[in-house]
Amino acid sequence: MSFSARFCRQHALPPEAFEATVLQRSLYPTARRLYPVLRLFPGYFAPDLNLIRHVGHLRRIEDFRSEEIDFAQDPANHRLLRGSLRLRVSTRRLQRLVRAAFDSAPALLPR
Repeated sequence: MSFSARFCRQHALPPEAFEATVLQRSLYPTARRLYPVLRLFPGYFAPDLNLIRHVGHLRRIEDFRSEEIDFAQDPANHRLLRGSLRLRVSTRRLQRLVRAAFDSAPALLPR
């Protein structure tokens, strides 16, 4: 079972709420506070949502590291707001969400 399926089941969320929920929960604190303003900039959270989409497909926690590396190499993350000021997703926070989903009860079979 993928991370997105586990997460949605664990938090009783519909699949369409996965990306927005994980984004909110994995942002750095300052980014979370500034989210209403930052989302007004078209595409600002595109690298974050791309990471969350890819991580959502993971079926093994061991594969998280390669997604983390790809995210770190994204040129958008080297700009002032996203890089130095950390107005983006925290990969450490995201990894905690992934770990919690995979460490919880064994994956249940779909009904």
